Amino acid sequence: MGFIRKHSFKIAVLVLLLAVGAYLFYSLVWSKGQPLPIEMDAPEFTIQDIDGKEVSLADTAGKVKLVYFYFANCPDVCPPTTFLLSQLQDLLREDKSLVEKAELISITFDPVRDTPEEIRNFATRNHAQFDGWHFLRGEEEATRKLAESYKIVVTKNKETGEFGHYNRIILVDKDNQIRKWFNGSDEMLSAEDMFKEMKRLF
Repeated sequence: MGFIRKHSFKIAVLVLLLAVGAYLFYSLVWSKGQPLPIEMDAPEFTIQDIDGKEVSLADTAGKVKLVYFYFANCPDVCPPTTFLLSQLQDLLREDKSLVEKAELISITFDPVRDTPEEIRNFATRNHAQFDGWHFLRGEEEATRKLAESYKIVVTKNKETGEFGHYNRIILVDKDNQIRKWFNGSDEMLSAEDMFKEMKRLF
């Protein structure tokens, strides 16, 4: 008992170091080698793109996808998150063996203000390239319900018409199963992080 009391601080530090070491091993080594869990089936949809062509989730089967719900008039998180996705698109385009295996899908939940022209301008401002990146626009209520089915909460202020929403990017595998939600507002999230996670599913 006296030994424990005498060396209690050293023992506490040792336990802490072991705990930190175990966490680092799990997060940096062991967990990286584990397959991403299947969270749920990605809900099906069929929505028109800004050229009026219908795009469905089924059309993208066999490709790894990132799905993002946004609105072009967003004053804060949507532009930088879309730019982050454009950086990811650049990484995919650099590897010609991967570019045909991936899709990016952005779905607006503000179709009244987000006209095709407005969406094109938004995409161009944020360096998106339309080859391999679908910008979709459907009915407002149907899109809100679709977002909720992807675990993305969307709210609308009836007085101002402004939206609030979870800023998440959804990783969907080749079998149209959701494997992960990225926090698009996480300042530590990088295009390289998402690229590495996508590569695990190719």
